[in-house]
Amino acid sequence: MPPAPRHSRPRKTRKPALRVGVPVLAAATLAGVAAAFVFLSGGSQGAAATHPSHGAISETSAASSLTSDDMMIDSHHEVAARIVRDNARTVRRKYLAHLASVRLAQKKAAEKAAQAAQAAQKAAAQPTASPSPAASSSSGGSDPAHSALGVCIRNAEEGGSYAWGPGNGGGAYQFQIGTWEKYGGAAGEFGVAGPSYQDQIFDNAINAGGASNWTAYDGC
Repeated sequence: MPPAPRHSRPRKTRKPALRVGVPVLAAATLAGVAAAFVFLSGGSQGAAATHPSHGAISETSAASSLTSDDMMIDSHHEVAARIVRDNARTVRRKYLAHLASVRLAQKKAAEKAAQAAQAAQKAAAQPTASPSPAASSSSGGSDPAHSALGVCIRNAEEGGSYAWGPGNGGGAYQFQIGTWEKYGGAAGEFGVAGPSYQDQIFDNAINAGGASNWTAYDGC
């Protein structure tokens, strides 16, 4: 065997070790990949257990949507029912108010008709200006208005005029409304009656003994 050169390097003897280490490194790498796969699989399963799947979320959303729709429909039904009840109450109030106004109008019409009938009966029962039965009087005649007593009273009361003035009474004899109606004068004729009507009421008063209505004041 020839001698080695002085400056030659000794040959490396670790190559077999390297050849043995490659399979070991590959095995370790495969073990790490397997562990990572197991970890990821477990993590995925945990995440799946922690977070619901898309299908579960969709089902929950659908259930919530159905519940919301049901609540909205119930709310709409309640609003519609309340509107119907309010409309019914309004219609009833209007009907009752109309009925009350009709009854009030009928009552007023009946009262007015009754008042008119009473007025007609009162007018029919009112005494006329017909002369009263003859009675003894200071004039001694049946026509006191044209007697000396009548002439004296007319001259003392109104100067002989039959005009209706603003004095304490009215007409030629200065009748007061109470005296006028007491002896047969119509209320509608008071203030407008002519001479003959006034004379007739004066005759009724004298013939009924009412001369003191004038003689106590006029000196006749």
